[in-house]
Amino acid sequence: MKAAVVYEAKEPIDVVEFTSGSVGPHDVRVRVGASGLCHSDVAVQTGDLPFPLPMILGHEGAGVVEEVGSDVTTCQVGDHVVLSALIHCGVCRNCLKGRPNLCTANLELTFPGTDAADGAPRMADSNGRGLYQFSAIGTLSEVLVCNERRAIPIPDDVPMEIAAMTGCGVLTGTSAVFNRAKVQPGSSVVVIGCGGVGLNVIQAAALAGASTIIGVDLHDDKLSMAQGFGATNLVKNESAEATVEQIFELTGGEGADYAFEVVGIPALVSLAWDCLRQDGTVVAIGVQAAGAITELPGLEFCMTEKTLMGCVYGTSRPTTDIPMLVEMYRQGQLEIEKLITHRFDLEEINGAVEKMEDGHNARGVVVF
Repeated sequence: MKAAVVYEAKEPIDVVEFTSGSVGPHDVRVRVGASGLCHSDVAVQTGDLPFPLPMILGHEGAGVVEEVGSDVTTCQVGDHVVLSALIHCGVCRNCLKGRPNLCTANLELTFPGTDAADGAPRMADSNGRGLYQFSAIGTLSEVLVCNERRAIPIPDDVPMEIAAMTGCGVLTGTSAVFNRAKVQPGSSVVVIGCGGVGLNVIQAAALAGASTIIGVDLHDDKLSMAQGFGATNLVKNESAEATVEQIFELTGGEGADYAFEVVGIPALVSLAWDCLRQDGTVVAIGVQAAGAITELPGLEFCMTEKTLMGCVYGTSRPTTDIPMLVEMYRQGQLEIEKLITHRFDLEEINGAVEKMEDGHNARGVVVF
């Protein structure tokens, strides 16, 4: 079995042979069918996300359950599943108030790269070195072992690469609109960054009934895609000042009701803020590098009543939202196929990263 592994930050990703650990009472073994490649994965390679190494990358995947632990109740062998990057305990304060994405146990169970009972990595390379898993799943591997709560059953008529997209890009973008911002019909929305997540913000804003949806990006091909997903207007972000000016022109001189930053760059959060009307809302979705600082004009907090919202995994409820999104796709209400701009073999993972970094990729997917 092979997996894409980061051994050292700022070094190429290695595709290595590995062995998977035993399946515990509440674990499942999943044969991965497809996995997306996300900027967060690359942030581990660059060192911007200081996760433990070596680590199997990938947190946006789907596959088929091959083995279940003795106490598993949520799925069975043969089930098609989407892998969730977050897990929830169901009993903490945040879970009980409907915010499982902020489960207080999740940080302890996800970001160390393993949620095994003994805290040790589940996987090991051919030299016996333990391999951590991104979000305790590591979907850029042919097989993985994870807690059953990370494996969300879905109908088996959904193609694997489509299902994989609902595990992060589709889930994060749509949930940020529906669950976090709660975009209102007739409102104006700016989306800064029209990649895989941003395109889903756009199509969700359209589904929510926003009347003006403005896609902002550096690249003409991404802007073209944004239009196909429901953007009513397009702005090429050649300078912050010019972009803000165009946004105000497109919103009757008032600014936007909502601005979503979907890149993870502090300057773009500031740009989103400057695009708002009074009482407007910024939703900061993009994952910023550890230590990054975003600066905003303090006086505007008390003079404009603008709001800055953080957003973890779209403020999603994976166990209910992923099946909902899959069903929306099956009913023709959600576009997912057009998100996938490139397909790769696992051995081509470094080329897939290059494609992502050149800025023209919406979503690349590794198909097993």
